[in-house]
Amino acid sequence: MSILFTLAGLALVAVLFFFPELLPPQPELLPQLHIAAVALLGIAALLQLVALFRRKPAVEPAAPVKAAAAPAEPVVPRPAPEKLAQAQVVQFLGRLQEKGRLVDFVMDDITPYSNEEIGAAARVVHQGCKEVLAESFDIRALHPGSEGEDLTLAADFDARAYRLVGKVPEHPPFTGRVLHRGWKTARVNLPQLTDEAREVIAPAEVEIA
Repeated sequence: MSILFTLAGLALVAVLFFFPELLPPQPELLPQLHIAAVALLGIAALLQLVALFRRKPAVEPAAPVKAAAAPAEPVVPRPAPEKLAQAQVVQFLGRLQEKGRLVDFVMDDITPYSNEEIGAAARVVHQGCKEVLAESFDIRALHPGSEGEDLTLAADFDARAYRLVGKVPEHPPFTGRVLHRGWKTARVNLPQLTDEAREVIAPAEVEIA
């Protein structure tokens, strides 16, 4: 169909421009023939486009490329806070036993030993436990003054830092004598554990002969 419109349009254009003697003698028909030639060529071009789109297969949209899923990280169950705190205490006690033999010294019956033997053992315990405390804490005296000095506490004193003993009156201010300066820590460095079921303070030692 488009070929027919094309041929008709071309034939009309050829007559208009190359063979004007074949046209009717009426001059008023000339503009109409020009319009007809343009219309025929336009219809032919439109039909060609329609045929072209009909023959062209529809392009299917490309399937979206899924990004490669990241490998799932293994889920490590977190221990309950109270269980973890207990495990940290047990491990810290194990460090005191490892460095200062604290558990051996406290749990052993020292009755049959002499004061000299107990004093020598206490020196080892003192040295080892002090090393462990220095690793895990920054321990300082809580009260900046000296033991034995007089001290007056107002009504808004920190009850966590000062403990009143003796004949304590009902109303402040409280005046007394410092018996102990107390201790505080500026740093806590306990190990971060994941084993909540730790119960072993120190392993049993077996000598193989």
